[in-house]
Amino acid sequence: MRVCPQILTTGLVVALAALCGCGGSRPPEGIPRNRSAAAGDGEPFATAADFAPVAFSVAVKGHGRPVIFIPGLGCPGAVWDTTVAHLGDGYESHVLTVAGFAGTAAIAEPLSAAVRRDLTRYIRSRHLHDPIIVGHSMGGFIAYWIASYHPELVGPVIVVDASPALSGDLDEARALRARWKNASDDEFTEGMRAAYTAMTSFPKKLAPVIEAVTRSDRRAIGDAIYEMVTTDLTDRVNDITAPVLVIAADGSYQTRIRTQIETIPDHTMIVLPRTRHFVMVDDPEGFFKAIDRFLVEHPPTAPTAPKTPTAPKAPTP
Repeated sequence: MRVCPQILTTGLVVALAALCGCGGSRPPEGIPRNRSAAAGDGEPFATAADFAPVAFSVAVKGHGRPVIFIPGLGCPGAVWDTTVAHLGDGYESHVLTVAGFAGTAAIAEPLSAAVRRDLTRYIRSRHLHDPIIVGHSMGGFIAYWIASYHPELVGPVIVVDASPALSGDLDEARALRARWKNASDDEFTEGMRAAYTAMTSFPKKLAPVIEAVTRSDRRAIGDAIYEMVTTDLTDRVNDITAPVLVIAADGSYQTRIRTQIETIPDHTMIVLPRTRHFVMVDDPEGFFKAIDRFLVEHPPTAPTAPKTPTAPKAPTP
């Protein structure tokens, strides 16, 4: 079996390391693939209780403070299983699997933007009060996006090894998209295995997730990379009002993250030593300690009671 060297260039692996990441549970809420994508953010009241997202499916576990887990490029929700178990039944965990990833059906629209759109509607439709948002890599990128565009909807935000922007190089974005979309079956499978194995110090622990990644839709992978490389959120993150914890891997990427998040009004960044991109796999004890401290420091808030409409005043005779 031969893997095309163009698929495994150093630049591509670095780009994937900046993008990837990867939760379970009540049965997943199905995605009706025969319906068209919902309209854009211009329709904020599409919040019926039976709202069905097209950009992801959801597995829900536990009862209590809501927390939403967003996986990274190509990954199933399963990478969050240990974190969900650690939080326990005191939290209601909503674990996403993004369309086109890990063997799920793809959709024909920009994926990160679609997840942000559907997630805002999902939060409203389920009446989730100040949900904690946890995202790894691509999931972290989406977490920045929803927290900056819809600050009124989210509670504390935990971002794992992700920044608000990548290179912005259009030629690079086109090349990366084409390489994965045009890869043969063997090239795609072996390329994904090689790239993701390099993102953890414990590839055996991550093996089931990696195998799920290889079942992703290659067009969805390529398009998602293109979208993130060409989307810059650095001018928007200063609109985030929620407290943000960024947990970074111990590598050169931490410098880019630190620079790009400096305008977030309330943020903390920590680096876990000797970790690679899958921080929660490489140092679960350190990861859990960090999120536990952050959530204690930012306890749940009471929902604001809706205002009772006042009757119009009678006209003065």
